[in-house]
Amino acid sequence: MQATDFIRPWTQEPFPDAIKKEANLALDQAEKGLTSDSIEAFSIPLEFGTGGIRGKIGNGIGRMNEYTVGRASLGFARYLVKKSKKPSLVIAYDSRHMSVRFCEVAAGIAASLGIKVYYFDEVTPTPILSYAVRYYKATGGIVLTASHNPPEYNGFKAYLSDGGQLVPPDDAKIIKAIESIQDWNEINFLSKSDPIYKKRVQKVSKDCFKSYLKDLEKSGIISDSVKKKDRAGLSIVYSPLHGTGAKYMKNTLKKFGYSNVFLVPEQSEPNPDFPTVAFPNPEEKEAMVLCEKWARERNAQVFIATDPDADRLGIGVLNREGNYTLLNGNQIGSILAAYLCERVRFSSKKKKTDFYLVKTIVTTDLQEKIAQQNKIKLKNVLTGFKYIAEVMKSIDSKKNAKFLFGGEESYGYLPVDFVRDKDALSSALLLLEVIAEKKDILDYLDSIYLQYGLYLEGLKSLTLEGSSGKEKINNSINSLRTQDLIGRKIGNREIVSIIDYKQKLVKGLAKDSIFKGMPPSNVIQVELSGNAKLTIRPSGTEPKVKIYSSFASLIQPKNRSEIPGCMSELQKELKVSESEFCKLAGLE
Repeated sequence: MQATDFIRPWTQEPFPDAIKKEANLALDQAEKGLTSDSIEAFSIPLEFGTGGIRGKIGNGIGRMNEYTVGRASLGFARYLVKKSKKPSLVIAYDSRHMSVRFCEVAAGIAASLGIKVYYFDEVTPTPILSYAVRYYKATGGIVLTASHNPPEYNGFKAYLSDGGQLVPPDDAKIIKAIESIQDWNEINFLSKSDPIYKKRVQKVSKDCFKSYLKDLEKSGIISDSVKKKDRAGLSIVYSPLHGTGAKYMKNTLKKFGYSNVFLVPEQSEPNPDFPTVAFPNPEEKEAMVLCEKWARERNAQVFIATDPDADRLGIGVLNREGNYTLLNGNQIGSILAAYLCERVRFSSKKKKTDFYLVKTIVTTDLQEKIAQQNKIKLKNVLTGFKYIAEVMKSIDSKKNAKFLFGGEESYGYLPVDFVRDKDALSSALLLLEVIAEKKDILDYLDSIYLQYGLYLEGLKSLTLEGSSGKEKINNSINSLRTQDLIGRKIGNREIVSIIDYKQKLVKGLAKDSIFKGMPPSNVIQVELSGNAKLTIRPSGTEPKVKIYSSFASLIQPKNRSEIPGCMSELQKELKVSESEFCKLAGLE
């Protein structure tokens, strides 16, 4: 289809005059062969990625608005009606602009098709939506969120009955159902005052979160080695970064004895403009500045922050020098993985049960070593927590099998099996249990490096906006596909394998068995000698290409005093290797 084919419908009914005027201007520009943000907004449709649809709020098929959310809701609702004789749907939303309205749109459209709708009447963490789908035995779920994106963004994430996000083959069927809606007049916007809305839409019960806390209590992540006074005495500073986490996190931690929790006052209330941060993302050091400020003022042992929908978790811990050390996503995930794996290893339950650790292909291979040494089964999946949830579903069907832990490098972790998305609430609780038991979590991390291997990871993101940016990203990945790279050097290491997850082809030492159970994905992974890898993939939800690195040190430290020196050399090597890899991909 031509750009004008997408734009023209927006110049007609059912759109209001203001949108028609904007669309007519874009149409006029497009017919003249011009390029503009307005043309892109009306002519490049939002696409389902790893997290559903996500984009800037505005008018047009390429923006988040009542009509694009309504179209996605209608396609998804039609699929649910085919899926179940008595379909039901749970909907939650975060603190972003338009989230409440989008929730009402989705609820009304589902209700108009005879679907029973449960909705949260306040901002709610994404993992609680995942839990609620299972709690209500619902056919599906929706959360209106753009996670950690800037304020001008919002998004629509869809879930199925297991509480996990859409995966093949359901995703393709749902996308087809959405794309089949060509006439915008098909979307029936139901008012909250409509009798059908009132009859079929109801609030989620407070018992849902109480049930979540009860399941946490039974989950086994609470340590028998920690005394009540150790939990109560731990001084914690927490920031929800203007998002959904404040009440949920504080109530969760209080339930399990962590009563000394101080909320960062400037960031404790939901605010769609995220006024105190450039990016409301605990991956960003800048987003943790106020946390650290208050931690210093209160002499807290630890500060934690969650992104706006409270599925990602960042942490800073007091070190021996009296400063705070920020841990990255791979380090946090490895600490949680090691703690759980080691506990299982010495448990009598291990003899009767196969425990599984699940991670993404771009997450540190240190976790693979942790699993191997503790005789825990490991499964690698594509990037996106929906694939971890898919493995969890398969584990459910196995006899004497249990999910232990899942994680990804982007600050998302899951240490329980009753949620099917990354969960900052249960992850924060477990991390505090580790701190309360081990006392010095940095010492514990060093012991992990000494026992399993010293690893360092990196992430380089390049933002390339618009259709030209998308073309450059695709060209760079395709160039790696066609080059003969085996034996070439990147830094001091030799390329030993090329893994193409889209074409499911391997070159070099890698085996094609790694693709088992994986759908195709536009990802190229380069394995280097000495347990190192570089991975390139386009983001599924942002105009970015991401380059991930995971390198094992060529010199394994023998004691704690050797770790800083080895880490420093590894950092230098990582920087050089990332730069050379970018050049190789044509992304200098």
